[in-house]
Amino acid sequence: MPLKFSEMTALRVDLALNLEAGFSQYLEEIAGGYGDFVTPLLEEGESLPDIRFQLEILRRGVARGRRRLQDFSPGIIDQTHEDAKVSGGVAERMKALEGKLRQVRHICRGIYGTEGVERVGLKDEPPRAAIRLWEHGLTVKTSLLKPDLGLEPLIEIEVGEGVATPVAQLAARLEPELAELGDLVEDRHRENRKSDEIRSRQRQVIRQFDLDVRAIVRTAQGLLRLAGRNDLAERFRPLLRRVTRRIAKADGEPAADQTVDAPEKVEVSPNQLQ
Repeated sequence: MPLKFSEMTALRVDLALNLEAGFSQYLEEIAGGYGDFVTPLLEEGESLPDIRFQLEILRRGVARGRRRLQDFSPGIIDQTHEDAKVSGGVAERMKALEGKLRQVRHICRGIYGTEGVERVGLKDEPPRAAIRLWEHGLTVKTSLLKPDLGLEPLIEIEVGEGVATPVAQLAARLEPELAELGDLVEDRHRENRKSDEIRSRQRQVIRQFDLDVRAIVRTAQGLLRLAGRNDLAERFRPLLRRVTRRIAKADGEPAADQTVDAPEKVEVSPNQLQ
């Protein structure tokens, strides 16, 4: 998942940098041509609009969207590392608890027989999911500690004064792995929720970037044409089919929908526009 988000971000950051370079490189040329177009339309007393400032605002809009995308990338990677750390701890505790449950089942069957194993709720094979394994271990421990469990040992066992009963000893054998797994399962649930929130905000930033860039590109194309630079406008034009396929692949969206909803990438590096 972090690799997918990194690719989604990288494509758009590259687009933004090209756009920013295009605005900076050709600001004076566009402004001059636009001024020539506007001047005959001005009425007496009217001054020429500051098109340079408008172009700078458009460039800033692209730069702001780029920075917002870049600001999210470290957070997603850090969160992924934290998720991996918690998941690694869960796997270790699961393995340890599975071993303890098998020991308890073996001992319980030796002392209380098959009926005792069934009454306690011990399964032949522990559950594979972390939450299910923890719930199973908790059920077994709770059953073993019931005062009215009524298990009769198949062999005579003498318990000295102050010594825990066999079932209490079996229940204690499940710790500390049972409690540790429960804590880690809760941690993982919390980290998963945090990851979902971060990725949701990232998707919102990406969608807003795509909308803003489409509007900025179309505005820039119009200004270029009014400035008499149809050649630049054509090169500024989004290479829709090829580029949206790349972004659709990174976003995991079907390419068939790109003509309406896809972000439009424009390639406007100074080398290309010359």
